[in-house]
Amino acid sequence: DDHKHVKLLLFSMMTEPQQKVSTSQLALVKMFLHASHNSTSQVHGILVGRFSVGPKLTIEDAVPLFHSAPTKPILDSALRIIESHLCGSGDKELCVVGWYTANERLGDDERPGQAALRIIGGIASRLECSEKALPAHSEPVLALVRNSGLAELLCVESCDAQRAIGFFQRDNRKHWIDPVSEVFTSVAEEGSKDGSWKNAGEMAAVACKSDSKAVSIVDFEDHLDGSLDTIRSTDWLMNQKVVDFVSKNG
Repeated sequence: DDHKHVKLLLFSMMTEPQQKVSTSQLALVKMFLHASHNSTSQVHGILVGRFSVGPKLTIEDAVPLFHSAPTKPILDSALRIIESHLCGSGDKELCVVGWYTANERLGDDERPGQAALRIIGGIASRLECSEKALPAHSEPVLALVRNSGLAELLCVESCDAQRAIGFFQRDNRKHWIDPVSEVFTSVAEEGSKDGSWKNAGEMAAVACKSDSKAVSIVDFEDHLDGSLDTIRSTDWLMNQKVVDFVSKNG
């Protein structure tokens, strides 16, 4: 029976189609900015995009949430706000498609932390219970900004952005520690040309080195920590200054 179970498991792994993953330059720049602006702490955020037949996952945006250890009540509140925002966008296919994180210590780049692993499991459960009809074999991904690679990206001219980030999918034990073998870069906005990892890296490096007021990024935690006037003006859902920067330089 055990041998039969193993054979069936191996057969399902061989026959199940691998999900193709692509990410926009906007999402990459936001993730790198969030990590570089909080370089001495862990960061966490949501990946927004769409699933399509293939299966294919397209990451179109990243929403920064935390620059410290996330707590469940605040996380649940942020998810509800983001899901409500997406519902109001008019795009029925747009949804939460994953989570991103950066570990606290420089060099701790091999795998995501336990908090991120727990959260991505929760996101998968939410998708499975969602009323939204998803294509077969659609699953969220977990992105890890690699601090060592990000430091290199900011110091070495024309560094490949792939060294600064890794993407993980669910393995056969339902843990998000199986590296996605190939991730494509594209500018997700309609009418834009495909980007490359090199272009994404160069753009991210310029953004990270820019004046923080010119290309600022704020997360949900900043939003909650601010004064009433700051809360009203904080654009954590869109980070429009980053959107404008990528639109201008993409």
